[in-house]
Amino acid sequence: MESGLLSMAQQFSGLPMEALIGGPLNAAANANAAMAITQTKFMLDTCFIKTHQPELPMVPGVVEVRDSTGKVTTPAKVGTPKIPEHDDYAPIMIVMSLTRPLIIQGSDTVASEISNITTQFNLPMLTIIPLNSLAVETVDISFEMEVKSSFSEDQSEEKSTQIKAETSFEAKAGWGPCSVSVKGSASYDSKDSSTHNTHYEKSNSAKYNVNVHAGQLPLPKGVNTIIEAFAQAIQPVTLSK
Repeated sequence: MESGLLSMAQQFSGLPMEALIGGPLNAAANANAAMAITQTKFMLDTCFIKTHQPELPMVPGVVEVRDSTGKVTTPAKVGTPKIPEHDDYAPIMIVMSLTRPLIIQGSDTVASEISNITTQFNLPMLTIIPLNSLAVETVDISFEMEVKSSFSEDQSEEKSTQIKAETSFEAKAGWGPCSVSVKGSASYDSKDSSTHNTHYEKSNSAKYNVNVHAGQLPLPKGVNTIIEAFAQAIQPVTLSK
């Protein structure tokens, strides 16, 4: 009987596929956003000093004015735009001292001298503190569903009818020496039997797996640029006399 079978289309049409697929993806996106905010806040709070700056008005520029001889009477000045109220972040600097020996070569009459010189330089904390850049790299979603349906019906019917002589009778016909005598018996026995067996079975099973893998991402280019700028600032600047 096909009416007793499960409808495969109905079993799958009721699945919330958008939630099954989009749920883990949205969770991974939210996790990446939360980790990025946490890591940025850690870097700003640990490696920088925040100073609140008030609003600065606009300073208009001045155009250079020359007289008839070409002499500058009014020098040009570069103005500044209006700067709204904001937070200024200055890097936390560590004063590092490096001491090494210095040998001053002597002459035939003067002995050599050994002295220590100390070089100090500022090292940004941003260049020595480890920065984490964790994020969800891959999200694997696997869904398996198994629908089983079976229907069977066993029916057997047996009917038997039997006529058996049980009642006797006797009849005579004719007169005189020519007469006929009839004897007989009759009975009725009826037997009916029927058997009906029905078997119905259905089962649903589902398996849903979500595998999330997080890894270390490279630092943003802006952070690398800041670190390189601070690293180059450590090198001394040579000026001519």
